[in-house]
Amino acid sequence: MSWDDGTARKVKKVHITYDDVIYSVQVTYGTALQAPRRGSVGPMSVEFTLESDEYITALSGYALSTQDVVTSLTFTTNKKTYGPYGNKFGYQISAPEKTGKQIAGFHGTKDNILNSIDVHYAPIPTGTGGSETGSGIQKLPGEGLVGGTAWDDGSDHDGVTNIYVASTLLGIKNVMFGYMKDGQSKQGGHHGGDPTKQEIVINHPDEHLVSVEGWYESSSKFIMGIQFKTNYKICASMGYRYEGGNDYKFTHQVQDKKIIGFHGFASNHLNSIGAYFAPLSSTTTLPIGTGGSGAQKLGAQGVTGGSAWDDGSYHDGVTKIVVRTCTLGVQFVNFFYDNDIGAVHGAPGDPTGSTQHIVINHPDEHLVSIEGWYISNYISGIRFKTNQKTSVYIGYEYTGSGTIFTLQVKDKKIIGFHGFASDHLNSIGAYFVPVLSTPTLPIVLPKRFGAVWDDGTHDKVKKIFIGLGQDVIASVKFEYINGSGVVNGVEHGTPTLLGFEEFTLELGLDEYITALSAYVETLSTRDVVTSLTFTTNKKNYGPYGNKSGFQIFSPGETGKQIAGFHGTSGNVLNSISGYYAPIPTYKLVAVGGTGGSAWDDGSDHDGVTKITVRTGGVGVQYVKFDYVKAGQPKQGTLHGVHGSRGSTREIVINHPDEHLVSVEGWYDSSNVILGIQFKTNLKTSDYLGYEFEGTGTKFTLQVKDKKIIGFHGFASDHLNSIGAYFVLLPSTTLNPIVPPKKLGAVWDDRTHDKVKKVFVGLGQDGIASVKFEYINGSGVVNGVEHGTPTLLGFEEVR
Repeated sequence: MSWDDGTARKVKKVHITYDDVIYSVQVTYGTALQAPRRGSVGPMSVEFTLESDEYITALSGYALSTQDVVTSLTFTTNKKTYGPYGNKFGYQISAPEKTGKQIAGFHGTKDNILNSIDVHYAPIPTGTGGSETGSGIQKLPGEGLVGGTAWDDGSDHDGVTNIYVASTLLGIKNVMFGYMKDGQSKQGGHHGGDPTKQEIVINHPDEHLVSVEGWYESSSKFIMGIQFKTNYKICASMGYRYEGGNDYKFTHQVQDKKIIGFHGFASNHLNSIGAYFAPLSSTTTLPIGTGGSGAQKLGAQGVTGGSAWDDGSYHDGVTKIVVRTCTLGVQFVNFFYDNDIGAVHGAPGDPTGSTQHIVINHPDEHLVSIEGWYISNYISGIRFKTNQKTSVYIGYEYTGSGTIFTLQVKDKKIIGFHGFASDHLNSIGAYFVPVLSTPTLPIVLPKRFGAVWDDGTHDKVKKIFIGLGQDVIASVKFEYINGSGVVNGVEHGTPTLLGFEEFTLELGLDEYITALSAYVETLSTRDVVTSLTFTTNKKNYGPYGNKSGFQIFSPGETGKQIAGFHGTSGNVLNSISGYYAPIPTYKLVAVGGTGGSAWDDGSDHDGVTKITVRTGGVGVQYVKFDYVKAGQPKQGTLHGVHGSRGSTREIVINHPDEHLVSVEGWYDSSNVILGIQFKTNLKTSDYLGYEFEGTGTKFTLQVKDKKIIGFHGFASDHLNSIGAYFVLLPSTTLNPIVPPKKLGAVWDDRTHDKVKKVFVGLGQDGIASVKFEYINGSGVVNGVEHGTPTLLGFEEVR
């Protein structure tokens, strides 16, 4: 049944019910106009309310075409992201962000569940949260505490050039701003106490101030911390860092405008601060964050200071990187491009430093990301990744202290760099352009031989049939699972009298194909596949056929399975490749006490990187989880309340080598989790809160052969309950030390609890045989001999 809420002035509140699918949405618009519930009431619900100057700018989700149902929804606003709610399974749907627009209404179809959803766009109202003049200058009112004397630097400036901030134990002591007015420098007033300050330099006119954010306590009289952001960089936070709880956070930012002046109230400290915004210059024909060539520009990451440098975005690619480091960190970087030898950014400095060179084989190889970190005045370590390799950490490896950053844009490559440098590298940013699309190219590029075939994408692969030819793969056929049904694929190629090799993925829905490799040879001017090997999260299947020619790969992707195949074939198999799809997550329901409001971090992460737990006299006050998502850090939100009395502990997880395998805890009639403990594959944390002593209810969140990638639960002023999302561990199947040839039969002892004994049979010039003894549970498994023992006998290793 179709439904349509129409278009309103703005969305005020969204209520969703769900479990593994979205059961219903109900939206409140404007001041209090509540639309009907679209769908029926589901087992779980969540509700979020937007602030007066907060607008939904994008909607994304997942849906199953086979069942006509929305399985997951995520709402993005100009301030934060809500969701995902539901289970991210199926194909992705989205209503993307549009410049200057908000989502002001929804429409779709529904039955007892939500079948589909789409949006109505409307302009974001101008002047939201402040007054606007006829010249387009917008004044956002001061944020902070009442008190102090009013100050106002005015709004008649071209831009901000300098920021000076001083802080004490009581908060922000004072601020002072430098401006550019009619092409001349102008020094603003001194607002607050004594003038000892940190300085932020803004490279006007290329760089401009886009936002200021800060926070204050209701119990104090002053702003406690403040942070500024330009179109090039995010400056370090000054004063105290915001930790959530009952404190108040504010942000001054207006889309498509820049800050040109400040006003507020001050006494012997800064009481409050507001800002004047002006439209960006009409000469800015590209959105903020793009270079003049149309490249996307990511702002410089690192510390403030130094002089601006910019290699530009007019290159096709990076060909070489030179990095010199010393005891303080990165001294300089020098980038070579296809059309230019870049300049040195930084200084040679310490003669005891070391220089490293990274050569990039342009155009086949391109730079996709940079990762680095900083802790004091300079970038301490940096690492570069191409589509073919990842460099070592140059400088110091990140050990948990300091700020880590990543410059990466999905499906784009780096073609240029910019940043700030002094006698060392202070900060670095990058220009990105799209990479030519290649995801649907088969492993063997299709030529004029064979017809294109495409099985499409399914829920998972169930069976694979391989038809062997004389020296080639003659044909393949696949059986898939879609929902509760089985899809029998057709044969691709022509079976021979040698028949099919068949294997069935074991353990039902718990085994997935994660990678594919093949050998290809040119026979009679045509490419043919000669061998196939399939890798799952459990084991390797193959090689099938004759490993001749050159080897090619369809490598594993984190959290992904191969859920369908496509390629070309005629009388034989000419090429083959796979479609990637997410491996479904496994959700353990929240356990603990009753009560609280639902929270859900989602299940779309690669892994957990940090756990923060605060405990007090009653038990666990809050938990907070940080993740890696699509290769980039993601800061979690705080679940519970930061109490005035308690202690905070952090657990750092060294992703990807370390992963979270279980959570243990307990609760009693207080309906609050009183103690909690986390276990990774490498370590077990202390009990945080109270240890279990026999009274109360104990729980464990753990699934064999799976790791935790997300959490959900309920919280109030304490943590009431907690659940987790699990995903299969990536395959740890090792390639054979000696690549298998056409000699000998394949053997496989499979996996056991542990190895107890190893027997090695020695031959005249090598290893004649091996045999292993294993332990499974309380029993012993005696393996068979592989090979033929000689008169030299066995060497036993205990």
